[in-house]
Amino acid sequence: MERILSAIFALLVAAAGWFYIFYSRAAANLAGIENPRNNRLRIALRRTGGAAMFLLAVAFYTFYVAIERRRVTWAAVLLLSVLVLLAAIVVLGLVDLRLTYQLRRRRRRPDHRSD
Repeated sequence: MERILSAIFALLVAAAGWFYIFYSRAAANLAGIENPRNNRLRIALRRTGGAAMFLLAVAFYTFYVAIERRRVTWAAVLLLSVLVLLAAIVVLGLVDLRLTYQLRRRRRRPDHRSD
């Protein structure tokens, strides 16, 4: 049962990453109101975050398999990679959040111009 649940979880995380890499249009929709350089950065951040999510799914599932097969060294390496990927996703999200904050601050100024 645990193997099925870990596979389902990994599949859901991989699907979310796949969506962010190839189908998410939210950042591209800001192109009309956001500085082009910042918009390219935001799109790259989201795609990189999607790739990290996809790799996180792979690392999580292989971590579970390594634990199941009692491969302690591999499990430790995979657990470390899971933590690094989670940290990378959080950092990428925070940078995206900072770009959103800057965009909102510029748009609220009375003399704002479309960059």
